[in-house]
Amino acid sequence: MRRHSRDTLAAWTLAIILAGPATAQRLDPINGEASVPDHAGCTFFSPGQAGRFDWSHSQDLRAMTSRAKATRDAMAMIPERRSAAAPFRLQRYATPVQAGPMACEGIDDCVQQTAKAAGIPLADLTSDAEFLRRVRLDLTGRIPTRHEVVRFLTDSSENKRHSLVDSLLEMPEWADRWALFFGDLFRNTNRTEGVNRRVHGRDSLHLYLLESLRANKPYDRMAREMLAAEGTSDGRDYPESFASFEKYERVYSDLESNPVRASPVGYVLGARTPGGPPQDTYDALAYRAARDFLGMSTMDCVLCHDGEGRLEGVSAWGARATRLEAWGLAAFFSDLPAIRKWTPRVERDGRRVPVRYFLIQDRPSASGDFDAEGGEPGRYLAWTQGGNRPDRFHEERRVAPAYPFAESPVDPQLRLREQVGFYLTSDPQFARAAVNYIWREFFARGLVEPADQFDPDRLDPADPPTGEWDVQPSHPGLLEWLANGFRTSGFDLKWLMREIVTSRTYQLSSRYDGVFNPQYERFFVRHNARRLGAEQMHDAILIASGKRASYDVSPTLQDVPLAMQFPDVNDVIPGRGRNAVGARRFLRAFLPGDRRQTPRSDAASPLQALNLMNNIFVFRRAAYDARGGTLAELISEPDDGLVTGMYLSALGRPPSADELAMAVAYLGEGRIRERRDRAEDLMWALFNRTEFYTNY
Repeated sequence: MRRHSRDTLAAWTLAIILAGPATAQRLDPINGEASVPDHAGCTFFSPGQAGRFDWSHSQDLRAMTSRAKATRDAMAMIPERRSAAAPFRLQRYATPVQAGPMACEGIDDCVQQTAKAAGIPLADLTSDAEFLRRVRLDLTGRIPTRHEVVRFLTDSSENKRHSLVDSLLEMPEWADRWALFFGDLFRNTNRTEGVNRRVHGRDSLHLYLLESLRANKPYDRMAREMLAAEGTSDGRDYPESFASFEKYERVYSDLESNPVRASPVGYVLGARTPGGPPQDTYDALAYRAARDFLGMSTMDCVLCHDGEGRLEGVSAWGARATRLEAWGLAAFFSDLPAIRKWTPRVERDGRRVPVRYFLIQDRPSASGDFDAEGGEPGRYLAWTQGGNRPDRFHEERRVAPAYPFAESPVDPQLRLREQVGFYLTSDPQFARAAVNYIWREFFARGLVEPADQFDPDRLDPADPPTGEWDVQPSHPGLLEWLANGFRTSGFDLKWLMREIVTSRTYQLSSRYDGVFNPQYERFFVRHNARRLGAEQMHDAILIASGKRASYDVSPTLQDVPLAMQFPDVNDVIPGRGRNAVGARRFLRAFLPGDRRQTPRSDAASPLQALNLMNNIFVFRRAAYDARGGTLAELISEPDDGLVTGMYLSALGRPPSADELAMAVAYLGEGRIRERRDRAEDLMWALFNRTEFYTNY
C-alpha cells in the first residue's frame, strides 16, 4: 500500500466504512435490498454505529459488471427477485424422533411458540448472500470465495440452501473447524500448569479429533475413547525399555519411521495434577468429565466440599450434592497409577531420568499396587492431606466407584474408565450438554447459559425446583427435542448441525424491525451478530486476498496454510521474522484464549482495529502482487469489474450502486500507474469494514 497518501486514504476509508445510513430504505427480507431499519436501544446496529450494515444488491447486476465478462455472465443468471410473501422453500430433513416431553416439536416450532407467548415478533429471513457467508463461517470457519458467491447467487433452485449445507458438511474444512472447537473444549494445548504434553502429545490429540470428525465418528464413542484411553501420549510405538539413553534418543528423534499418530490419551493426560496425592488427579478427571460431557462445572465445587450451606445461590442440584457423591465419580479413575509412574525412565550416566512422553496404563484391580498413601486400584482413598484440594478425612476412608446421577453397578470384568464412559454417555444429560455447546457456536448463546453450568434440578418446567429458582433453559422443549434427536441419530454431529442450520430460526436476519430490547436475545428472534474468531479473521484475509500462507507448526504439522487448521492457540507460528511476528500479534489481538485459564472471547478492542489498520500481515495481503492473488487476477478488468470482484472476495456480496460509483470514481482519479495503489487502498479499506470482521 502507498504510505504517502494518508489524507486521501483516510478520507476514502471513512467514506467506504460509514457510507449509507442517510439513504436507508425498507429491507426486502429475501434478497437483502436496501438497508437496515433503525434499532433503537441496540448499541451495535443502531443508526450511526459501525455495526449498521447498509448495502443492497444492485437493481441490475448485469449493468454493474457489463465490462467484466466472467462476472457479468454469471451475474446475468441470477433469478428475478422474489417477493417477501413467497420466500424460498425451507425443505426439512425427516426428523428421526417424535416430540420430546415438552409441548413443542422441532427448532422452529419451539422458538416460534416461545416468542409468540412473550409477544415478540421474529425478524425476517436473511438474504442469500448473508446466508452463504454465515453458514460457510459457522460450518467451516472460512468465508466463501468470490466464485462460490457468484455460483450461489446465480443458482435458481428452491432448495439451494439445503444443498449448500449438505456440501459444506462433506468438506474437509468442516473437520478442521470443529477440531479447533473441540480442542478448545478439551483444553488441548502444549503446556499447562499440570503437564507439558510437548508438541508431539498435543499434535496426537489434535489428530485424533481431526480424524474422528473426518470419519464422522459418533460423539458418544469419541467421549468413551477419550475417557478410557491407554497408551503413549504421542501415539508412537516405543519398546518396553531402552538399552541406553542414546538408544532412546535415536528412537525418539526418528519421526520418519515412528511418526506421531492420532491418540486420545492426551485427554486423560490433561488432568494430571502434581504436587499432591493421586486423588487430586482423579478429582480433576471427574471434574473435567462432568464439565466437558455433562456441562456441569459445578462438580469442581462439590469435589472440595458438600454443597449445603455453600451452593444455595449457585445450583439447586449443587446445594444438595455431597463430596462423597463426587468422590464416587472420581473413584472410576482410581485404577490409574500415581502420576510419577506415568513417565517411563531410562538409564543415563548412572541414574534414571524421565523420557519425553507419557505412558497411561491402568493398574489391574487385583494387582495390589497400593500408592504411597494407602490407596488401591478400584477404590478412592478419602483419607489424605495436602495437595490441591481440602484434606480428605471421611469415615468411609475408601470410596467405591458410584455414578452420582443413576444406579451404577460395577462390573469387575470391565475397566472402570470404560464403565464411567458408558454411564456418562448413557445419561440424558450427555446429549443435552452436547447440543447446548454446539447450539451456542451457531447462535452466540446457549439454550442454557453459561453452557457449562447446567443444573439438573432446573430443566423441566413440569417439575420446577423448589424455592425461588427459575427453570434454567430458555427453551426447555427445544433442548429436550434436540437431545432426543441427537441420541436417536446415533450421536451424529452432522445430523445435529444440519438440523440447526437448515432451520428457519438459524436463517433469520440479524436486522430487526422496530425496537430490539437486549432481553430479546434469549428468545432467538433474530440472528445474533458477533465478531469473527481469531483464526477466522486470519483466514478471511488470506481467502479474500487470494494469497497463501505456510506455517511449519511442528515436526508433524508442516506447511499448514490456514489458522483454522492449527492444533493449538499457543506457540503455533514459529520464527522471528516480521511476517511471523505480525501474524502472531494479529491472532492474539482477536482473543483466542489460552486453553488453560483464559477462554476464547469475541469482545472488541482498540488493539484489533490497530492491527487491521497497521499490521504487516494485513498490509501485505492488501498489496498487489504480480505473482498472484485477488488483485492480480482482477487488475486487468475495467473499474466496475475490479470493484465488483473485490467486494465479492472480501464481503461476499456485490457492491451497491452507491458503493460502486464511489469506488469507480476513486480508481479513476489516478493515472494508470496509480490505479494499482488505489486498488490496494480499496482492499485495505474493505478489510477494515465492520461487515468484514463480523459474522452476521
